[in-house]
Amino acid sequence: MQAILKRDAWWLMPMAVWLTLALSIAEGQEQKILPGDSLKITVQQDASLSRVYQVDDWGNLPMPLIGVIKAAGLTPKELAEEIARRLREGDFLRNPQVKVEIVERSQQKVSVGGAVRKAGEFPLQPGWRLSDALREADPSSVADLSAIRLERLDGTIRTINFLRFQQEGDQNENPELQPGDRIFVPLQPGGRNVMVLGAVQKPGVVPYEQGLTLLGAIGKAGGTLPEADTTQITLKRADTATTQTINLTTLQGDIPLQPGDQITVPYRAVRQFILIRGGVRRPGLINYVEGMTLTQAIEAAGGPLPEAKLERVTIQRPSGKKTQRIVVNLLQVAQGTRADETLQAGDTIDVPMPRRRSGSLEEPLRIVWLLLSIYFLVARR
Repeated sequence: MQAILKRDAWWLMPMAVWLTLALSIAEGQEQKILPGDSLKITVQQDASLSRVYQVDDWGNLPMPLIGVIKAAGLTPKELAEEIARRLREGDFLRNPQVKVEIVERSQQKVSVGGAVRKAGEFPLQPGWRLSDALREADPSSVADLSAIRLERLDGTIRTINFLRFQQEGDQNENPELQPGDRIFVPLQPGGRNVMVLGAVQKPGVVPYEQGLTLLGAIGKAGGTLPEADTTQITLKRADTATTQTINLTTLQGDIPLQPGDQITVPYRAVRQFILIRGGVRRPGLINYVEGMTLTQAIEAAGGPLPEAKLERVTIQRPSGKKTQRIVVNLLQVAQGTRADETLQAGDTIDVPMPRRRSGSLEEPLRIVWLLLSIYFLVARR
């Protein structure tokens, strides 16, 4: 019997090797995170950090305590390791156990901007190439198809001569698209319009008219987004290869534009956030804007709840391996006896709520006083 088993078991060895190899390949092909994905993150030692998060359109994932992580392009396992590392090195948890799961896939998209008639995001269809995205975006008559810029999620940028594909059928100039690709179609040199790109509400072509200025063109593009870096705006003239860098915060007077000018408003390198907890209408993360104050942040979170204790609002601010704690009496700010507190990116604001206790005549009067105070505080701004 043993001889039969030994004789028939020889084929089991290759099968075991094959199964081991298949499992290792499957692990190596773990899905990577994409912009817009919903992730369930579990931190065993801290239930307040365990919930479903969404990766933003730029591939960033904001988390309390540790800030913003570039999640797109990582596997769930790699992201879990990065979260654990930051929690450990920031002295928030001694030995964090983190698990990341993709609970909902985003619709895969590509974006097209610049000299096109229909700029924006488009659902990425299987097998789509650059030609398919351009067909949907409809390049304008002043588009320069010989210098299209393709930016990948990993930061790589490629300049494509799409005319070579149109004229010669060169598929190297008509690459297959990937989720998150950003396509920019520039203006032809000497065009009669102005291009406004980047972190504005409506990037694209602004018709040139006599007297058009830099600020006027940005205004026609809908104004800058909260995450715009207005200190590094670039202006490129059609008749010169050099680029002028403009800081809007220190700009003295406006700048007249010329036909063919191209304005680029960059995004900040990392989107910055503030976390608000407790007695506000919409607790959670809000975008941080340079110079934002405590009252502005609370207003951005929907304002305080009627029963919130505005006399002891606290700001927790990371400072190296320690955390600075600032206590602010917002009623004093409303009365003008205390300056409003300027915030920093990464601050955590706690708006306390009162403990439940038996009602008394003093409590309704106190609530009315708080409501009136915050009303005057917001109305003054």
